[in-house]
Amino acid sequence: MTPPCRVFPASQLPAEIQVNDGKRRKGGRIDLSACELLSMVQYDCQVSEPHLNDSPVKCWPVQRWFRRCQDRKETFLVETTMWEGKASLSDSGAGESALGDRRGGA
Repeated sequence: MTPPCRVFPASQLPAEIQVNDGKRRKGGRIDLSACELLSMVQYDCQVSEPHLNDSPVKCWPVQRWFRRCQDRKETFLVETTMWEGKASLSDSGAGESALGDRRGGA
């Protein structure tokens, strides 16, 4: 089972990425806005009438944004969807962001 993800306001994201596993990142302060911006489209799909076998499925695109940053040791990805403040955000995010750290790039 994966460990729980800390939840915090999106406005705190630039400060949150300065720490990794409770320790300050090596290589100085990371400017989140200077990190490479990446995007991904996922789809939120709903079955119109689940009790019918041939019920239509409706899908809506959900745009997600990420930043690829580099500290002295490694690259890491951070989801920045709420922080970016893009107009295409899904209603599924309620103004909160979770820090996602994936080592070794994408």
